[in-house]
Amino acid sequence: FTGKPVDGYLVNRIVGTRALCAALGRAQERAESDGFGQLLWDGYRRNAPWIASSAGRTT
Repeated sequence: FTGKPVDGYLVNRIVGTRALCAALGRAQERAESDGFGQLLWDGYRRNAPWIASSAGRTT
């Protein structure tokens, strides 16, 4: 939507609420007890629209 990658897109970080993080932690523990793990492929990046608009682009 911006014509080029948005700053922060390649950062290995996802924004989530404390409740979400706690739930993911519990799910991770349960998955590990069964021999599995978690991999989050994508998530909410709350700054992306702000970065795009501050650079004179629209979302």
